[in-house]
Amino acid sequence: MVFFYLISGLFIAWTLGANDTGNIFGAAVATRMLKFRQAALIAAIFISLGAVLEGSGPSGTLGKLGSVDALGGAFTVALAAAMAIFAIVRAGIPVSVSQTIVGAIIGWNFFAGKLTDFNSLFTIAGSWVTAFIVSAGVAAFYFYLMKLWINRSSMHLLEQDMLIRYGLVVVGAFGAYFLGANNIANAVGVFVPVTPFKDIQVGQLFVITGVQQLYIVGAASLVLGIYTYSHRLMGTVGKDLFQLSPATALAALLAEATVLFLFSSRALYRLLLSLGLPTIPLVPISSTQVMVGAVIGIGLAKGGKNIRYNVLGKVSLAWVAAPVMAFFFSFIMLFISQNVFEMEVNRPLVYKVDKSAVREIERQGMNIDNLSFVNLRSFKTERELYHELVLDDAYTPEEARRIVAICEMYPLQVKMETLHGRGLDNRFSREQLDALQKLEERKFNRRWELDKALAEDPAWQLTPEAKNQLEKDRNAGLKDDLAILYRVFYQPEEKR
Repeated sequence: MVFFYLISGLFIAWTLGANDTGNIFGAAVATRMLKFRQAALIAAIFISLGAVLEGSGPSGTLGKLGSVDALGGAFTVALAAAMAIFAIVRAGIPVSVSQTIVGAIIGWNFFAGKLTDFNSLFTIAGSWVTAFIVSAGVAAFYFYLMKLWINRSSMHLLEQDMLIRYGLVVVGAFGAYFLGANNIANAVGVFVPVTPFKDIQVGQLFVITGVQQLYIVGAASLVLGIYTYSHRLMGTVGKDLFQLSPATALAALLAEATVLFLFSSRALYRLLLSLGLPTIPLVPISSTQVMVGAVIGIGLAKGGKNIRYNVLGKVSLAWVAAPVMAFFFSFIMLFISQNVFEMEVNRPLVYKVDKSAVREIERQGMNIDNLSFVNLRSFKTERELYHELVLDDAYTPEEARRIVAICEMYPLQVKMETLHGRGLDNRFSREQLDALQKLEERKFNRRWELDKALAEDPAWQLTPEAKNQLEKDRNAGLKDDLAILYRVFYQPEEKR
Protein backbone atom coordinates (compact mmCIF):
# COMPACT_ATOMS: atom_id res chain seq x y z
CA MET A 1 0.00 0.00 0.00
CA VAL A 2 2.90 2.35 0.78
CA PHE A 3 4.25 2.08 -2.75
CA PHE A 4 0.83 2.95 -4.18
CA TYR A 5 1.37 6.49 -2.87
CA LEU A 6 4.38 6.89 -5.15
CA ILE A 7 2.21 6.69 -8.26
CA SER A 8 1.53 10.42 -8.28
CA GLY A 9 5.26 11.22 -8.01
CA LEU A 10 5.99 8.83 -10.84
CA PHE A 11 3.25 10.55 -12.85
CA ILE A 12 5.12 13.84 -12.37
CA ALA A 13 8.36 12.14 -13.42
CA TRP A 14 6.60 10.90 -16.56
CA THR A 15 5.29 14.38 -17.40
CA LEU A 16 8.77 15.78 -16.68
CA GLY A 17 10.28 13.37 -19.20
CA ALA A 18 7.57 14.23 -21.70
CA ASN A 19 7.92 17.97 -21.12
CA ASP A 20 11.56 18.77 -20.41
CA THR A 21 13.37 16.56 -22.90
CA GLY A 22 12.20 18.97 -25.58
CA ASN A 23 14.10 21.69 -23.78
CA ILE A 24 17.34 19.75 -24.19
CA PHE A 25 16.98 18.17 -27.63
CA GLY A 26 14.01 19.98 -29.17
CA ALA A 27 16.19 22.30 -31.21
CA ALA A 28 18.45 19.47 -32.40
CA VAL A 29 15.52 17.31 -33.49
CA ALA A 30 13.64 20.22 -35.08
CA THR A 31 16.71 21.11 -37.18
CA ARG A 32 17.10 17.42 -38.13
CA MET A 33 20.61 17.23 -36.74
CA LEU A 34 19.50 14.34 -34.53
CA LYS A 35 16.77 11.75 -34.92
CA PHE A 36 14.22 11.52 -32.14
CA ARG A 37 15.32 8.01 -31.15
CA GLN A 38 18.94 9.10 -30.83
CA ALA A 39 17.99 12.12 -28.73
CA ALA A 40 15.69 10.02 -26.53
CA LEU A 41 18.40 7.41 -25.85
CA ILE A 42 21.03 10.00 -24.91
CA ALA A 43 18.53 11.85 -22.72
CA ALA A 44 17.39 8.65 -20.98
CA ILE A 45 20.93 7.59 -20.05
CA PHE A 46 22.26 10.92 -18.81
CA ILE A 47 19.09 12.19 -17.12
CA SER A 48 19.03 8.97 -15.07
CA LEU A 49 22.69 9.35 -14.07
CA GLY A 50 22.20 12.97 -13.05
CA ALA A 51 19.08 12.18 -11.03
CA VAL A 52 20.75 9.43 -9.00
CA LEU A 53 24.22 10.97 -8.54
CA GLU A 54 23.46 14.69 -8.09
CA GLY A 55 19.77 14.99 -7.29
CA SER A 56 20.09 15.52 -3.54
CA GLY A 57 21.40 19.09 -3.89
CA PRO A 58 18.30 20.81 -5.31
CA SER A 59 15.91 18.57 -3.36
CA GLY A 60 17.35 19.94 -0.10
CA THR A 61 16.28 23.48 -0.93
CA LEU A 62 12.85 22.29 -2.07
CA GLY A 63 12.45 20.48 1.26
CA LYS A 64 13.05 23.73 3.16
CA LEU A 65 10.12 25.33 1.35
CA GLY A 66 7.75 22.79 2.85
CA SER A 67 8.47 19.34 4.25
CA VAL A 68 5.41 17.18 3.60
CA ASP A 69 5.44 14.82 6.57
CA ALA A 70 2.89 12.13 5.64
CA LEU A 71 2.74 9.76 2.68
CA GLY A 72 -0.91 10.62 2.04
CA GLY A 73 0.02 14.29 1.82
CA ALA A 74 2.99 13.64 -0.47
CA PHE A 75 0.77 11.53 -2.73
CA THR A 76 -1.89 14.23 -2.95
CA VAL A 77 0.56 17.11 -3.48
CA ALA A 78 2.35 15.25 -6.26
CA LEU A 79 -0.95 14.26 -7.88
CA ALA A 80 -2.19 17.86 -7.83
CA ALA A 81 1.00 19.07 -9.49
CA ALA A 82 0.89 16.26 -12.04
CA MET A 83 -2.70 17.08 -12.99
CA ALA A 84 -1.83 20.76 -13.53
CA ILE A 85 1.21 19.81 -15.61
CA PHE A 86 -0.66 17.26 -17.70
CA ALA A 87 -3.51 19.67 -18.43
CA ILE A 88 -1.07 22.19 -19.94
CA VAL A 89 1.18 19.61 -21.63
CA ARG A 90 -1.91 18.25 -23.40
CA ALA A 91 -2.22 21.63 -25.09
CA GLY A 92 1.29 21.19 -26.49
CA ILE A 93 2.77 23.98 -24.35
CA PRO A 94 5.98 23.34 -22.34
CA VAL A 95 5.25 24.07 -18.69
CA SER A 96 7.52 24.82 -15.75
CA VAL A 97 7.52 21.68 -13.61
CA SER A 98 9.53 23.53 -10.93
CA GLN A 99 6.94 26.27 -10.55
CA THR A 100 4.09 23.77 -10.55
CA ILE A 101 5.44 21.59 -7.74
CA VAL A 102 6.26 24.70 -5.69
CA GLY A 103 2.64 25.85 -6.06
CA ALA A 104 1.41 22.43 -4.88
CA ILE A 105 3.74 22.42 -1.84
CA ILE A 106 2.56 25.87 -0.79
CA GLY A 107 -1.00 24.55 -1.08
CA TRP A 108 -0.08 21.83 1.43
CA ASN A 109 1.48 24.41 3.74
CA PHE A 110 -1.75 26.42 3.79
CA PHE A 111 -3.92 23.35 4.31
CA ALA A 112 -1.77 21.93 7.10
CA GLY A 113 -1.31 25.28 8.83
CA LYS A 114 2.45 25.17 8.26
CA LEU A 115 4.65 28.20 7.82
CA THR A 116 6.01 28.76 4.34
CA ASP A 117 9.73 29.45 4.36
CA PHE A 118 9.64 32.62 2.30
CA ASN A 119 13.43 32.85 2.26
CA SER A 120 13.54 29.54 0.39
CA LEU A 121 10.59 30.63 -1.78
CA PHE A 122 12.30 33.89 -2.72
CA THR A 123 15.54 31.99 -3.40
CA ILE A 124 13.74 29.59 -5.74
CA ALA A 125 11.60 32.25 -7.44
CA GLY A 126 14.56 34.59 -7.78
CA SER A 127 16.54 31.78 -9.36
CA TRP A 128 13.83 31.31 -12.00
CA VAL A 129 14.13 34.94 -13.07
CA THR A 130 17.91 34.93 -12.81
CA ALA A 131 18.22 31.70 -14.79
CA PHE A 132 16.00 33.07 -17.59
CA ILE A 133 18.02 36.29 -17.88
CA VAL A 134 21.41 34.58 -17.57
CA SER A 135 20.40 31.99 -20.15
CA ALA A 136 19.43 34.71 -22.64
CA GLY A 137 22.72 36.52 -22.11
CA VAL A 138 24.86 33.39 -22.28
CA ALA A 139 23.03 32.20 -25.42
CA ALA A 140 23.58 35.54 -27.14
CA PHE A 141 27.29 35.32 -26.24
CA TYR A 142 27.57 31.77 -27.60
CA PHE A 143 25.70 32.87 -30.73
CA TYR A 144 28.26 35.59 -31.43
CA LEU A 145 31.10 33.10 -30.88
CA MET A 146 29.41 30.59 -33.19
CA LYS A 147 28.87 33.28 -35.83
CA LEU A 148 32.51 34.34 -35.57
CA TRP A 149 33.71 30.73 -35.93
CA ILE A 150 31.51 30.04 -38.98
CA ASN A 151 32.56 33.25 -40.73
CA ARG A 152 36.26 32.66 -40.18
CA SER A 153 36.38 28.88 -40.56
CA SER A 154 37.84 27.39 -43.71
CA MET A 155 36.07 24.07 -43.08
CA HIS A 156 33.70 22.66 -45.68
CA LEU A 157 30.00 23.08 -44.93
CA LEU A 158 29.55 19.32 -44.50
CA GLU A 159 32.43 19.23 -42.02
CA GLN A 160 30.87 22.09 -40.08
CA ASP A 161 27.54 20.27 -39.96
CA MET A 162 29.22 17.11 -38.72
CA LEU A 163 31.08 19.02 -36.01
CA ILE A 164 27.85 20.73 -34.94
CA ARG A 165 26.09 17.36 -34.83
CA TYR A 166 28.77 15.97 -32.51
CA GLY A 167 28.52 19.14 -30.44
CA LEU A 168 24.76 18.68 -30.05
CA VAL A 169 25.31 15.12 -28.81
CA VAL A 170 28.05 16.01 -26.30
CA VAL A 171 26.43 19.19 -24.99
CA GLY A 172 23.01 17.49 -24.98
CA ALA A 173 24.38 14.67 -22.81
CA PHE A 174 25.93 17.23 -20.44
CA GLY A 175 22.66 19.17 -20.29
CA ALA A 176 20.60 16.00 -19.80
CA TYR A 177 22.81 14.98 -16.86
CA PHE A 178 22.22 18.25 -15.05
CA LEU A 179 18.56 18.29 -16.06
CA GLY A 180 18.18 15.02 -14.16
CA ALA A 181 20.23 16.40 -11.26
CA ASN A 182 18.17 19.57 -11.05
CA ASN A 183 14.67 18.34 -11.82
CA ILE A 184 14.36 14.95 -10.09
CA ALA A 185 13.53 16.98 -6.96
CA ASN A 186 10.44 18.24 -8.77
CA ALA A 187 9.26 14.70 -9.45
CA VAL A 188 9.86 12.88 -6.17
CA GLY A 189 11.26 15.57 -3.86
CA VAL A 190 8.11 15.66 -1.72
CA PHE A 191 8.60 11.95 -0.96
CA VAL A 192 12.17 12.37 0.34
CA PRO A 193 11.10 12.94 4.00
CA VAL A 194 8.76 9.91 3.88
CA THR A 195 10.55 7.59 1.44
CA PRO A 196 9.24 4.02 1.84
CA PHE A 197 12.48 2.41 0.61
CA LYS A 198 14.95 0.77 2.95
CA ASP A 199 18.69 1.27 2.58
CA ILE A 200 20.39 -1.64 0.80
CA GLN A 201 23.92 -2.72 1.75
CA VAL A 202 25.74 -4.03 -1.34
CA GLY A 203 28.38 -6.31 0.18
CA GLN A 204 31.04 -4.21 1.86
CA LEU A 205 31.30 -1.82 -1.08
CA PHE A 206 28.57 0.79 -0.70
CA VAL A 207 25.03 1.50 0.43
CA ILE A 208 22.13 2.35 -1.88
CA THR A 209 20.08 4.68 0.29
CA GLY A 210 16.30 4.85 0.31
CA VAL A 211 16.48 8.32 -1.23
CA GLN A 212 18.74 7.09 -4.05
CA GLN A 213 16.29 4.26 -4.73
CA LEU A 214 13.53 6.85 -4.86
CA TYR A 215 15.52 8.78 -7.45
CA ILE A 216 16.15 5.60 -9.47
CA VAL A 217 12.43 4.80 -9.63
CA GLY A 218 11.66 8.42 -10.50
CA ALA A 219 14.31 8.38 -13.24
CA ALA A 220 12.79 5.22 -14.74
CA SER A 221 9.38 6.88 -14.94
CA LEU A 222 11.01 9.98 -16.42
CA VAL A 223 12.59 7.85 -19.16
CA LEU A 224 9.16 6.39 -19.93
CA GLY A 225 7.87 9.93 -20.42
CA ILE A 226 10.70 10.64 -22.85
CA TYR A 227 9.79 7.73 -25.10
CA THR A 228 6.01 8.03 -24.94
CA TYR A 229 5.20 11.72 -25.21
CA SER A 230 8.21 14.07 -25.54
CA HIS A 231 8.21 14.09 -29.36
CA ARG A 232 5.05 16.22 -29.37
CA LEU A 233 6.63 19.09 -27.41
CA MET A 234 10.02 19.24 -29.09
CA GLY A 235 8.68 21.41 -31.89
CA THR A 236 7.40 24.21 -29.64
CA VAL A 237 10.82 25.20 -28.35
CA GLY A 238 12.81 24.00 -31.33
CA LYS A 239 10.70 25.52 -34.11
CA ASP A 240 7.49 27.32 -33.13
CA LEU A 241 8.98 29.96 -30.82
CA PHE A 242 11.87 30.90 -33.11
CA GLN A 243 13.22 29.11 -36.16
CA LEU A 244 16.68 27.87 -35.20
CA SER A 245 19.45 26.76 -37.50
CA PRO A 246 21.74 23.86 -36.47
CA ALA A 247 24.43 26.32 -35.31
CA THR A 248 22.04 28.44 -33.26
CA ALA A 249 20.49 25.25 -31.87
CA LEU A 250 23.92 24.30 -30.52
CA ALA A 251 24.36 27.78 -29.02
CA ALA A 252 20.95 27.53 -27.30
CA LEU A 253 21.65 24.04 -25.98
CA LEU A 254 25.09 25.04 -24.73
CA ALA A 255 23.55 28.00 -22.87
CA GLU A 256 20.94 25.78 -21.23
CA ALA A 257 23.50 23.17 -20.23
CA THR A 258 25.67 25.90 -18.70
CA VAL A 259 22.82 27.35 -16.62
CA LEU A 260 21.60 23.92 -15.44
CA PHE A 261 25.18 23.14 -14.38
CA LEU A 262 25.43 26.38 -12.40
CA PHE A 263 22.26 25.66 -10.39
CA SER A 264 22.83 21.90 -9.91
CA SER A 265 26.52 21.20 -9.30
CA ARG A 266 27.37 20.52 -5.68
CA ALA A 267 31.06 20.45 -6.60
CA LEU A 268 30.85 24.01 -7.95
CA TYR A 269 28.87 25.13 -4.90
CA ARG A 270 31.52 23.75 -2.53
CA LEU A 271 34.36 25.20 -4.58
CA LEU A 272 32.87 28.71 -4.47
CA LEU A 273 32.18 28.32 -0.75
CA SER A 274 35.74 27.20 -0.04
CA LEU A 275 37.13 30.18 -1.97
CA GLY A 276 34.95 32.61 -0.03
CA LEU A 277 33.07 33.61 -3.19
CA PRO A 278 29.29 34.15 -3.56
CA THR A 279 27.58 30.81 -4.17
CA ILE A 280 24.88 29.94 -6.67
CA PRO A 281 21.92 28.32 -4.85
CA LEU A 282 21.24 24.65 -5.47
CA VAL A 283 17.58 24.99 -6.41
CA PRO A 284 15.26 23.32 -8.91
CA ILE A 285 15.00 25.75 -11.83
CA SER A 286 12.71 25.57 -14.83
CA SER A 287 14.53 24.02 -17.78
CA THR A 288 11.64 25.34 -19.89
CA GLN A 289 12.37 28.90 -18.82
CA VAL A 290 16.09 28.39 -19.33
CA MET A 291 15.69 27.09 -22.89
CA VAL A 292 13.09 29.71 -23.78
CA GLY A 293 15.46 32.34 -22.39
CA ALA A 294 18.25 30.94 -24.56
CA VAL A 295 16.07 30.98 -27.68
CA ILE A 296 14.90 34.54 -26.94
CA GLY A 297 18.52 35.62 -26.35
CA ILE A 298 19.52 34.29 -29.76
CA GLY A 299 16.45 35.84 -31.37
CA LEU A 300 17.27 39.24 -29.91
CA ALA A 301 20.91 38.89 -30.96
CA LYS A 302 19.64 38.40 -34.53
CA GLY A 303 17.49 41.54 -34.33
CA GLY A 304 14.35 40.13 -32.70
CA LYS A 305 12.27 40.26 -35.88
CA ASN A 306 11.51 36.56 -36.21
CA ILE A 307 10.53 35.85 -32.58
CA ARG A 308 6.96 34.59 -32.47
CA TYR A 309 5.72 36.62 -29.53
CA ASN A 310 2.29 34.96 -29.58
CA VAL A 311 3.95 31.60 -28.81
CA LEU A 312 6.10 33.27 -26.14
CA GLY A 313 2.91 34.72 -24.65
CA LYS A 314 1.27 31.28 -24.43
CA VAL A 315 4.35 29.76 -22.81
CA SER A 316 4.62 32.67 -20.33
CA LEU A 317 0.94 32.38 -19.44
CA ALA A 318 1.45 28.69 -18.70
CA TRP A 319 4.25 29.60 -16.28
CA VAL A 320 1.76 31.68 -14.28
CA ALA A 321 -1.24 29.38 -14.65
CA ALA A 322 0.51 26.13 -13.69
CA PRO A 323 1.56 27.01 -10.10
CA VAL A 324 -1.76 28.75 -9.41
CA MET A 325 -3.66 25.70 -10.67
CA ALA A 326 -1.42 23.39 -8.64
CA PHE A 327 -1.99 25.46 -5.48
CA PHE A 328 -5.79 25.22 -5.73
CA PHE A 329 -5.72 21.58 -6.91
CA SER A 330 -3.49 20.73 -3.94
CA PHE A 331 -5.64 22.50 -1.34
CA ILE A 332 -8.93 21.04 -2.63
CA MET A 333 -7.55 17.52 -3.12
CA LEU A 334 -5.97 17.51 0.35
CA PHE A 335 -9.37 18.33 1.82
CA ILE A 336 -10.95 15.47 -0.15
CA SER A 337 -8.15 13.02 0.71
CA GLN A 338 -8.43 13.78 4.41
CA ASN A 339 -12.20 14.01 4.79
CA VAL A 340 -13.51 11.61 2.15
CA PHE A 341 -10.77 8.98 1.83
CA GLU A 342 -9.57 9.44 5.44
CA MET A 343 -5.91 9.68 4.45
CA GLU A 344 -3.33 11.13 6.82
CA VAL A 345 -2.13 14.12 4.80
CA ASN A 346 -0.14 15.69 7.63
CA ARG A 347 0.96 14.69 11.10
CA PRO A 348 -1.39 15.99 13.80
CA LEU A 349 1.17 17.92 15.85
CA VAL A 350 0.46 20.27 18.75
CA TYR A 351 2.44 23.35 19.82
CA LYS A 352 2.63 23.90 23.59
CA VAL A 353 4.19 26.84 25.39
CA ASP A 354 4.98 25.00 28.66
CA LYS A 355 7.74 25.30 31.25
CA SER A 356 10.14 23.07 29.32
CA ALA A 357 9.72 25.14 26.16
CA VAL A 358 10.10 28.44 28.03
CA ARG A 359 13.37 27.27 29.63
CA GLU A 360 14.74 26.30 26.20
CA ILE A 361 13.65 29.62 24.70
CA GLU A 362 15.51 31.44 27.46
CA ARG A 363 18.57 29.20 27.05
CA GLN A 364 18.71 30.18 23.38
CA GLY A 365 18.98 33.83 24.38
CA MET A 366 15.47 35.05 23.56
CA ASN A 367 13.39 37.29 25.79
CA ILE A 368 10.71 35.30 27.63
CA ASP A 369 8.90 38.34 29.07
CA ASN A 370 6.78 38.64 25.94
CA LEU A 371 5.51 35.07 26.26
CA SER A 372 2.92 35.88 28.94
CA PHE A 373 0.02 36.01 26.47
CA VAL A 374 0.79 32.55 25.05
CA ASN A 375 2.21 30.88 28.17
CA LEU A 376 0.62 27.51 29.05
CA ARG A 377 -1.48 27.59 25.88
CA SER A 378 -1.66 24.96 23.14
CA PHE A 379 -2.00 25.61 19.42
CA LYS A 380 -3.08 23.24 16.66
CA THR A 381 -0.91 24.67 13.89
CA GLU A 382 2.39 26.48 13.40
CA ARG A 383 0.61 29.42 11.84
CA GLU A 384 -1.65 30.01 14.87
CA LEU A 385 1.27 30.26 17.31
CA TYR A 386 3.41 32.24 14.87
CA HIS A 387 0.73 34.91 14.40
CA GLU A 388 0.36 35.29 18.16
CA LEU A 389 4.12 35.72 18.58
CA VAL A 390 4.55 38.39 15.90
CA LEU A 391 1.46 40.30 17.06
CA ASP A 392 2.37 43.84 18.11
CA ASP A 393 5.99 43.08 17.18
CA ALA A 394 6.51 40.99 20.30
CA TYR A 395 9.06 38.93 18.39
CA THR A 396 10.76 39.23 15.04
CA PRO A 397 9.66 36.72 12.35
CA GLU A 398 12.94 34.82 12.75
CA GLU A 399 12.56 34.63 16.55
CA ALA A 400 8.94 33.53 16.16
CA ARG A 401 9.98 30.69 13.86
CA ARG A 402 12.57 29.51 16.36
CA ILE A 403 10.02 29.61 19.19
CA VAL A 404 7.50 27.66 17.12
CA ALA A 405 10.12 24.96 16.49
CA ILE A 406 10.90 24.78 20.21
CA CYS A 407 7.23 24.49 21.19
CA GLU A 408 6.40 21.78 18.66
CA MET A 409 5.34 18.54 20.34
CA TYR A 410 6.96 15.76 18.33
CA PRO A 411 6.82 12.50 20.32
CA LEU A 412 9.85 10.26 19.79
CA GLN A 413 11.04 6.95 21.18
CA VAL A 414 14.48 5.52 20.47
CA LYS A 415 14.15 1.99 19.09
CA MET A 416 17.25 0.53 17.49
CA GLU A 417 15.21 -2.37 16.13
CA THR A 418 13.15 0.04 14.02
CA LEU A 419 16.29 1.71 12.69
CA HIS A 420 17.79 -1.66 11.78
CA GLY A 421 14.53 -2.97 10.30
CA ARG A 422 14.42 -0.11 7.82
CA GLY A 423 18.03 -0.69 6.81
CA LEU A 424 19.03 2.79 7.98
CA ASP A 425 21.67 1.86 10.53
CA ASN A 426 24.20 1.59 7.68
CA ARG A 427 24.21 5.37 7.41
CA PHE A 428 25.67 5.90 10.86
CA SER A 429 29.13 5.43 12.30
CA ARG A 430 29.82 2.91 15.04
CA GLU A 431 30.25 5.78 17.52
CA GLN A 432 26.88 7.26 16.55
CA LEU A 433 25.15 3.89 16.92
CA ASP A 434 26.74 3.34 20.34
CA ALA A 435 25.42 6.72 21.51
CA LEU A 436 21.96 5.82 20.24
CA GLN A 437 22.10 2.44 21.95
CA LYS A 438 22.58 4.19 25.32
CA LEU A 439 19.22 5.93 24.75
CA GLU A 440 17.34 2.74 23.83
CA GLU A 441 13.63 2.98 24.77
CA ARG A 442 14.03 6.58 25.97
CA LYS A 443 11.06 8.82 25.14
CA PHE A 444 11.23 12.47 24.13
CA ASN A 445 8.45 14.98 23.64
CA ARG A 446 10.31 17.27 21.26
CA ARG A 447 13.00 17.01 18.59
CA TRP A 448 15.43 19.32 20.40
CA GLU A 449 15.21 17.13 23.51
CA LEU A 450 16.60 14.21 21.50
CA ASP A 451 19.22 16.55 20.00
CA LYS A 452 20.42 17.59 23.46
CA ALA A 453 20.57 14.00 24.72
CA LEU A 454 22.62 12.92 21.72
CA ALA A 455 24.89 15.97 21.87
CA GLU A 456 26.36 14.65 25.12
CA ASP A 457 28.35 12.30 22.89
CA PRO A 458 31.08 13.82 20.63
CA ALA A 459 29.83 11.78 17.66
CA TRP A 460 26.62 13.84 17.62
CA GLN A 461 27.96 17.27 18.56
CA LEU A 462 27.50 20.03 15.99
CA THR A 463 30.41 22.41 15.53
CA PRO A 464 29.22 25.85 16.69
CA GLU A 465 29.96 28.67 14.24
CA ALA A 466 31.61 26.32 11.75
CA LYS A 467 34.17 28.26 9.73
CA ASN A 468 35.83 25.92 7.27
CA GLN A 469 34.13 23.78 4.63
CA LEU A 470 34.93 20.51 6.44
CA GLU A 471 33.10 21.65 9.58
CA LYS A 472 30.15 22.95 7.55
CA ASP A 473 29.84 19.66 5.67
CA ARG A 474 30.00 17.71 8.93
CA ASN A 475 27.24 19.86 10.48
CA ALA A 476 25.08 19.42 7.38
CA GLY A 477 25.62 15.66 7.53
CA LEU A 478 24.69 15.50 11.22
CA LYS A 479 21.49 17.47 10.56
CA ASP A 480 20.59 15.00 7.82
CA ASP A 481 21.26 12.14 10.24
CA LEU A 482 19.02 13.73 12.85
CA ALA A 483 16.26 14.19 10.27
CA ILE A 484 16.39 10.42 9.66
CA LEU A 485 16.03 9.75 13.39
CA TYR A 486 13.02 12.08 13.64
CA ARG A 487 11.30 10.16 10.85
CA VAL A 488 12.12 6.69 12.19
CA PHE A 489 11.55 7.27 15.91
CA TYR A 490 8.35 9.32 15.57
CA GLN A 491 5.67 7.79 17.81
CA PRO A 492 2.09 9.10 17.67
CA GLU A 493 0.58 9.53 21.12
CA GLU A 494 -1.81 6.61 20.65
CA LYS A 495 1.16 4.27 20.11
CA ARG A 496 3.18 5.40 23.09
